[in-house]
Amino acid sequence: MDFTFKITRAKQDYRFEMKKEHYHEYYECYYLLQGSRRMFINDKVYQLHQGDLVSIPKGEIHRTSYLIEENENPVECDRIAVCFSENFVNELIEQIGEKNFLSAFQRRKLTIPANRRACFEDLLFRMLEEVQDMDEFSKIFCQRYCEEMLLFLIRLQKIKDSKVTKQPIQDEQILAAVQFINQRFREDITLHEMAEQAGMSDSYFSKRFKLITGFGYKEYLNTVRIRQACKLLLNTDMSVTEISGECGYMDSNYFGDAFKKMKNMSPREYRKSKIM
Repeated sequence: MDFTFKITRAKQDYRFEMKKEHYHEYYECYYLLQGSRRMFINDKVYQLHQGDLVSIPKGEIHRTSYLIEENENPVECDRIAVCFSENFVNELIEQIGEKNFLSAFQRRKLTIPANRRACFEDLLFRMLEEVQDMDEFSKIFCQRYCEEMLLFLIRLQKIKDSKVTKQPIQDEQILAAVQFINQRFREDITLHEMAEQAGMSDSYFSKRFKLITGFGYKEYLNTVRIRQACKLLLNTDMSVTEISGECGYMDSNYFGDAFKKMKNMSPREYRKSKIM
């Protein structure tokens, strides 16, 4: 059965970090009720505070990690994540068009205006209540609330936000390395080469890369490669060996091990499971 809709609320220690790579074939809206977080998406980093929302299109690599700023007393993080497939909001997409629907994800980070925050949070709480005590009408209620949330975000996207957070120069160097990996993952890219390009020692680059992205260097490189491998397995007739080379793995056995570690199945099993 295809994924349709899920909403969760989690209260976490301010030092909580996602332990695993994260990308998925559904859309996600991540809202921070309390606390501060750092969110890495593809090749950008966003600092999140109370009232901030991140909208994540399907297929984008992302991870949250802790954020402690100067003169800030760390507090418990409280977040709500709304996840849904296109088929769950298909009626809305048919009404407004795919272009308008996708515009809800145009800017990844949005700050919900203070005068609309209570209304927006009430909408999220109503969705949570429906999934916690479901009856035959709950799915319809959640669909309508999710549609209302998306319409609200589409409207909010049209409001220009002049506030731009300037990244420290070292962070910019790390994000430049991320962009390089995203574009050149098929090549043999070593940590030493990336550190040298950033003007850092290997150990400092590795530490900074982990701090900014939430990923270890090798972990991120493998995540990008395996994501591409999944696309090729589903959308081409290329052999596993051919896909291995196309995604930067010179050893198909190593590719198989890396794929299984990340997806909990072999490349062939993945291809078969998605076709069935």
